[in-house]
Amino acid sequence: MRKPKVSDMIPSVNGGEGEVRAFLESLTGPSRGNVNWLVDNALTVSVSEGRVLSLRLKEDLPPHDNDIATLQWADDRYTITATAGRNLWVNGQKTSSTSLNHGDMIEFGEKGPMSRYRLCDHSFPAHHTVEDILSDAYAYTRTSRRPFAKKMSGALRDGGWRLASQTTVLFRITILATLLVIAGFGYLLYQNDRRLAESIEQESRKIEAVAVMLAQTREDALTPDDLSSLRDAFKNQLVTTEQRLGTLEQQAGAPTRVIAASTRSVAFLQGAYGLRHVESRKILRHVVGPDGENLKTPFGQPWIEPDGTGEPAEFQFTGTGFLIAGVPLMATNRHVALPWTSGDREKALRDAGLEPEMLRLLAYLPDQTEPIEARLLRFSEAADLAILEVEPSRVQDLGIPLADATSRVGEELYLLGYPTGLKALIAQAGPGFLEGLEADGTLNFWSIASRLSTQGKIHPLASRGIVARTSESAIVYDAETTTGGSGGPVLNRRGEVVAINAAILPEFGGSNIGVPVSHLRALLEEVESQ
Repeated sequence: MRKPKVSDMIPSVNGGEGEVRAFLESLTGPSRGNVNWLVDNALTVSVSEGRVLSLRLKEDLPPHDNDIATLQWADDRYTITATAGRNLWVNGQKTSSTSLNHGDMIEFGEKGPMSRYRLCDHSFPAHHTVEDILSDAYAYTRTSRRPFAKKMSGALRDGGWRLASQTTVLFRITILATLLVIAGFGYLLYQNDRRLAESIEQESRKIEAVAVMLAQTREDALTPDDLSSLRDAFKNQLVTTEQRLGTLEQQAGAPTRVIAASTRSVAFLQGAYGLRHVESRKILRHVVGPDGENLKTPFGQPWIEPDGTGEPAEFQFTGTGFLIAGVPLMATNRHVALPWTSGDREKALRDAGLEPEMLRLLAYLPDQTEPIEARLLRFSEAADLAILEVEPSRVQDLGIPLADATSRVGEELYLLGYPTGLKALIAQAGPGFLEGLEADGTLNFWSIASRLSTQGKIHPLASRGIVARTSESAIVYDAETTTGGSGGPVLNRRGEVVAINAAILPEFGGSNIGVPVSHLRALLEEVESQ
């Protein structure tokens, strides 16, 4: 279908019929977007006080005060001439008269408006091409005499309006669809970035929480203040293990040989576990600075990451275990052998995408200068018990027999263990050992235990208690102990294990809970049946 000719649609200015030779398209001012068709040979151009551009035949008289230029057709082109006393700019150059070429930019007067001159192909220009619109915007910014910021904003505003209103419907739909796709991708990218930022923040909080937990598990790591407190304790005549055993014998009439024989089989357990990142299968390690020092987070906690290059982050712990007579096995609490199962720690680690892994577990026995490597063999699902495997050659002729009968209310019991861990052992070792630590500056979790063992200064503490209540699942007694004593044997007057110390109840006058020895016997039967 042919495009309609202007002669078919628009009457000539003088009332006759004519063909459009060219047109002026207003780019600025109130007439922005309007087209003035150039049909006749001689025309007068006027600009009203409101900056509206209009045309009339040149012979129309009288002249108007708003006349600003004339257009004269000759030699297949229009020549524009400024009216006397009026200013005219063509392509940014001030002129009094010039022949117009296709695409020229004309600025009428000091305040415009600005129009684009175009020759016409005698067909009605129903739509503008994108090239024309962009060309007009470029020509406007190049030739306009307005400040740069204003002409740039004007070009963007007017160009955008023309692209939206003067192009073909198909082009506008295409542009709209493209913009919607871009907006959709932008929204998806924003959502992904937000989720990624939330994930990073969540992982940072998890790592920070793990770092706090790491710091909390280092209660056995000694500080100079701890050494100072121990020195004060020596000044207050802290009793040694032998003195405590002597006092215990005087108060309870317990045979020294029973406690002494049991003491040799009660081990100080020292261990550390690490955390493995489930997704990457990497173990959490310390982040090391340029100087080789372990870095800390802004909150003062150890900085640990799966991609850290330092040593694995150690979650250190201590406890008590004892050898069982007749088998090369050691009994302790489940929460000592699997320390990450205490409280809600295991769930917190699982939610953080981490799984615990034992790095090292050592058992120090009295009268032995070297520790024994221990390994978890089996633990009870029903009771707080675990059995450790140790090297048989290191535990020959050691072990405490297990009682056959359950303790009765009012029966006297004796508890052996290592409450408060390294601090109590240093206190027992005496002032000389403490002075050696201060002189060497040795405060390492592992080296202190090794030094105590080498010097034969690892011995359990003993306390006496009375059975307050018994049941199939627990024995309650009032023997004095504290953290670190978990896993120690609870003995009757015959030196037999009647319970395994498991929990402290300070709100009930220092009472403790032990797991009855019947549960340990059941666990041993499971091991033997394997």
